[in-house]
Amino acid sequence: MSRACTERIARLREDHLSLKPGLCAERALVFTRVFRETEGEPMIIRKAKAFKRLCETKTIAIRPDELVVGSPGSRPRMAIFCPDICWGWVEEELDTMSSRPQDPYDVAQETKRLIREEILPYWKGRSLYEWFLDKVPEDTRRLAVGTDICDVLIKSFNGPGEMSPGYGNVVFPKGFNAIRDETLEVMKAYDPENPAHKHRLDFLEAVVLVSEGIVHLAKRYAEEAQRQAASETEPRRQAELEGIASVCLHVPGNPPRTFHEAMQMVQFVQMGLAMEVNAPAYSPGRFDQYMYPYFRKDMEDGRITQEEAQELIECLWIKLSEAVWLHSKDDARFFAGYNPFLNLGVGGVTHDGSDATNELSYMCVQASMNVRLFQPSLSVRVHDDTPRDLLVKVFDLVKLGDGFPAIHNDKATIQMMLLKGVSLEDARDCAIVGCVEPNAAGKMAQWSDGGHYNFGSAVEFALFDGYHRLSGEYVGARTGDPRDFNSFNQFKRAVFDQISFFIKHLATAAVICEEAHELFCPMPFGSTTIEDCVKRGLDITMGGARYNAGPAFLGTGVADVSNSLAAVKKFVFDEKRVSMEDLLDALSANFEGYETLRLSLMNEAPKYGNDDNDVDQFALEVTEHSFRECQKYRSRRGCRFISALYPVASHVPHGAVVGALPYGRKMCEPLADGVSPWRGTDLHGPTAALKSVAKIRHANHTAGTLYNMKFNPSVVDGERGTDNLIALVKSFFELGGFHLQFNIISADTLRRAQEHPERYGALMVRVAGYSAYFVHLSREMQDDIIARTEYLEMN
Repeated sequence: MSRACTERIARLREDHLSLKPGLCAERALVFTRVFRETEGEPMIIRKAKAFKRLCETKTIAIRPDELVVGSPGSRPRMAIFCPDICWGWVEEELDTMSSRPQDPYDVAQETKRLIREEILPYWKGRSLYEWFLDKVPEDTRRLAVGTDICDVLIKSFNGPGEMSPGYGNVVFPKGFNAIRDETLEVMKAYDPENPAHKHRLDFLEAVVLVSEGIVHLAKRYAEEAQRQAASETEPRRQAELEGIASVCLHVPGNPPRTFHEAMQMVQFVQMGLAMEVNAPAYSPGRFDQYMYPYFRKDMEDGRITQEEAQELIECLWIKLSEAVWLHSKDDARFFAGYNPFLNLGVGGVTHDGSDATNELSYMCVQASMNVRLFQPSLSVRVHDDTPRDLLVKVFDLVKLGDGFPAIHNDKATIQMMLLKGVSLEDARDCAIVGCVEPNAAGKMAQWSDGGHYNFGSAVEFALFDGYHRLSGEYVGARTGDPRDFNSFNQFKRAVFDQISFFIKHLATAAVICEEAHELFCPMPFGSTTIEDCVKRGLDITMGGARYNAGPAFLGTGVADVSNSLAAVKKFVFDEKRVSMEDLLDALSANFEGYETLRLSLMNEAPKYGNDDNDVDQFALEVTEHSFRECQKYRSRRGCRFISALYPVASHVPHGAVVGALPYGRKMCEPLADGVSPWRGTDLHGPTAALKSVAKIRHANHTAGTLYNMKFNPSVVDGERGTDNLIALVKSFFELGGFHLQFNIISADTLRRAQEHPERYGALMVRVAGYSAYFVHLSREMQDDIIARTEYLEMN
C-alpha cells in the first residue's frame, strides 16, 4: 500500500517539529526525594521505589489527535536528567545548555532552580560517575577518560541502554500483572533469612514494584482520556478518547488483544525504559514479526482496516521520534543530532530460516516514507529469498534521501550472533539495536558501545613513540623511535602494539564501569523485559539475561590506518622516496613547507576503497588484530569483550585530536567513518569501494560494522536506478559485507542548507549508523558529510 499520510499524521508531525528538545527534571526530583526517604535500603529497592513514585506522580497529557499516548518526560521531546548517574556536567552547563552549538536543550528557569537548590546538593558525592572516576587507575584515565584518543565516558555518564525488549517473547505474552505474579512465586524459592539469597530477593521485590508502577501509570492515562472524553464535543474524537481509555486500562497490565493495544503497550514499555534511566538504544526490535498476529487477527475480525492500521503505525512512529537522549556538549560531538537510536527492524527470516516478510514489513517502510522523522531508525534484514517487491519498496524509501533504512546482510548477522553463543533459532530471530548492533531481543544483555578507540592515534603514536603532539604528553605505548626501524614490519608491529595498548586500557576502564552500574544503576524495569532475569533472580546488569555479550570496543578510522600503513610501506621502505626522519618532520609541520610530498602521498600511495590489495590487506590485518585483542578480555558477566567498527559520530572528534598522517591527511581533519573509505579517495566507483570494504571479515566484529555510501540522486533515478542499487547491495552481501546505507543527496543541496538553514529544517541525512536533521548538526559534521565521495555514476 502506497499513499500519503493522513491529515491527522500531518498535524501530529507538524506539532512534533515545532517542539524544541528540552531538559526534564521530574525524574531527578522524584528520585532525589525518594532517595532521601530510603537511606540505608538496598540500591535496587530504592531505584524501584523511585520509579514507582515517578509513575504515580509524573506529568501526563494526551495531546490533540493522538491515538498512541504517553511521554517519558513532562512533555514530548524532553530529555531525562539522571543525577544518580552523573550530575557534574549538568551543573557546569546549566546556563549554556540552551545555547551550545551542538544539540542545545531548552531549560526552564524553574528547572534550573530545582536542580541547583534541591537536586544537586543531595547527589554530590553519591553518583555513579564519581565512584567510577575514583576507581580508574591514573594511567588509564590519562588515555581513556575524556581524551578522544580512547573514551569510555559514555557509560559513566548514562545508563547502559543498548537492549531490545522482548515484546514477542516476554512482554506481550505475559503483561506486567503476570510478570509481578510470576516474580512473587519465584520469591518463594528463596529464604529471607539466608544472607546468600538477599540480593536475589531484593531484585525480585524491585521487579514487583516497577511492574505495579507501569500498570498504575497506564491507569492514569486512562483516567486522563476519560476526563477529556467527558468534555469533548466532537463525536469522533470523543470515541477515540474513550477507546484510548479502554486500551490503557487493559495494557500493559495484561497481554494485548488488539493491534491498538499492542501498539500502546510498546509505547508504555519504551517510556518506562527511558524513565528508569537516561540512555540510548532502547530498540523496538522486529516490529513486523511480533505485531503481525494482532494486525492479522484485527483484519480478519473486521476490527480494523489497513488504512487505520497504517495510521496507527505512523502515530507510534511520531511517539518514538519524541524520545530525546540527554548528553553533555562533549558527548554531543560523538552522538550529534539528539538521536535516541530506537532501531526498529523488518524483514529477515523466521526461526526455521524461511522468509519472514509480511504485510507489516511493507507498511513499516511506508510509515517511514510518510512520516519522514528521524525515529524510529529503520533497519531491513536482507537474505537470498527476500521478495523483490520488498527490496523495491526499500529503495523507494532510500531514494527519498533521508538516510533510511539501514540494510543488513542476514547471513552475516546470524554468523555474528552464533559467535556470541546464541542458538541458531535465536540467532535467526535477532534484532538490530542502536546503530548496527545484532542483539537477541528479550534475551541478551550487551553493551555494544563499551568504549571508542582511535586508529589514527595508533598511527601517530607509532610514529612518535607514544607522544601525543596536540597535548604535548606521552600517553601511548613506548614502541620506539621509528627512525631506528629497519623494516616496515617493525613499524606495522608498533601500530599494532598501540592498538593493543588502547584496548587493554579500555578493558580496564570498562570492567570498572560495569561494576559501577551493578552498584549504582541496576535496571529492574529493563530486567522485566528480558528472559531469565526473574527466573534467575538477577538484574540485567548482574548477568541475569539468557545471553550476555560485550562490552564492545569501537574502532574509528579503518581507512586512516590502512592508508597510513600503505603510504609508509611504499614511500619509506619499498621505494625509499622519503626518509623516516623527513616524513616525521613533514608530519610535525602539518605538511607546511612539504606540500609536494603531501600531494605525492595523497595521490600516489594506495588508498583503501579502490579494490587495491596493497592497501586493503592492511584493513583486514588491523581489524583482525583488533578483534583478537578484544577477545582477550572478559566482562564481569563472564563473557568476552567484542569488537565493532562503527563510529556513531566519533570520527569527527577523534580526528580533531590526531595530527597529520602519512597518507596526506592534515592535522585535525575528520577520520573516515566506520569501514568507509576516507572522503574523496575512493576514485574507482562504488563497485571497487565495496570490494575493498568486503575484504574485512565483518562477521568477526559481532557488535557490527558500518558502511556509508553517497550517490547523486540522478544516478539512482527511476526503475533502472533501483535495479542498480539492488544489484549493488546483493553483490556486497555475497562478498560477506554486513551493513550498507545511503545518502542520496547532492553536495549542492547540503551547501544550500548550510547557507539557509531556516529553509531546510526537516532535511535529514545519514550521519553514521543513524539519521539526523542536517541543520541540527555542527558545522564540522555538516562539512564532513558534504565532503564524502558523491558517486556520479554506478560502476
